[in-house]
Amino acid sequence: MNDTITAIYQYVQPLIDLIMLNLGENLLNLFIYAVGVSVYAVVVWKLYHHLGKRTLFKTDLNQPKKLRFLHKFWGFIQFLIKSLIIFPFFSMIWFLILGGFILLLSKTQDVEHILLMSVTVIIATRITAYYNEDLSKDLAKLIPLALLGVFIVDPAFFSIDATIGKIYALPGKIHIIIQYMISLVIIEFMLRSIVRIKLNFRQKKSQSIQ
Repeated sequence: MNDTITAIYQYVQPLIDLIMLNLGENLLNLFIYAVGVSVYAVVVWKLYHHLGKRTLFKTDLNQPKKLRFLHKFWGFIQFLIKSLIIFPFFSMIWFLILGGFILLLSKTQDVEHILLMSVTVIIATRITAYYNEDLSKDLAKLIPLALLGVFIVDPAFFSIDATIGKIYALPGKIHIIIQYMISLVIIEFMLRSIVRIKLNFRQKKSQSIQ
């Protein structure tokens, strides 16, 4: 009996040793990568799901309905608040998130190109949102998911030293960031204005027909 147990143990022991080889390190790496990719995917989903919407903010604040003039004036005030205060705030958040992703996962691009690509994706996403929201959402997630794919296939593509160097270079590019943010706000304001004018025109046309 003892001989049988010993024989089984001698047969199983190499397999157990093989399974236990670097077990803690491998499981830790697995956990870190799984959590990291999951968090990244959730953030990307939140980003493109919100950024790709045509109507970003609904601030329906108890509009006075008795007087037509006050109603229109209040609507105009809301329009200005959304376009010139709320939208720039969220635009900066989108810019920081998307730019941060590209900054972390891009090894060869310089800071100016990263900033350009980040704001280009945001502007293109906002423009296409007024044409087709599905197209806009696909565009918003294109670069982040492509970068994730590159990182999964080639982890060496990520360089901590290069990332730190780019972060140190950011203060010298503040003027570029401000210029891009102003451009983004102006474009969004123009798009919203065009849509608002079209809606008012349609309302007047429908009222005249009635």
